[in-house]
Amino acid sequence: MSQHRTFVETVYRHLNAHSFDDLEPYFAPDVETQTPGGTLKTRDEWRAMGDAFHVAAPDAHHELIRCFEDGDTVLVEGVYAGTHTGPLATEGGELPASGNAFALPYVDLFELRDGVCVSHRVYWDNLGFMMQLGVTP
Repeated sequence: MSQHRTFVETVYRHLNAHSFDDLEPYFAPDVETQTPGGTLKTRDEWRAMGDAFHVAAPDAHHELIRCFEDGDTVLVEGVYAGTHTGPLATEGGELPASGNAFALPYVDLFELRDGVCVSHRVYWDNLGFMMQLGVTP
């Protein structure tokens, strides 16, 4: 198993355990994360996004489908699934719990330097996500 695959599996294990403190060494303090909702400029902003999703869906988990590597770039196809039982903080305001289950396919793109993520992009379908939560028909 490559060190990059080990990085991904370790990060996902900590995400699934909601151990955000244990994730700190794997992301540079100034890591930039691009998401469908905007660009996060630091590890703390990235963690705040993770905390918001955890509040909204404490049972959620990441399932790794496939992982590809090219040099220090790692691409992951995954599914984030859970139940929307708590409020979700969004840029447009708080989205109340719907009670709906969701399965959100996504792609994570990590750029690593010495085993630490220095740039991160996450792609997912927000419209499909909102449809699963019952916000959009």
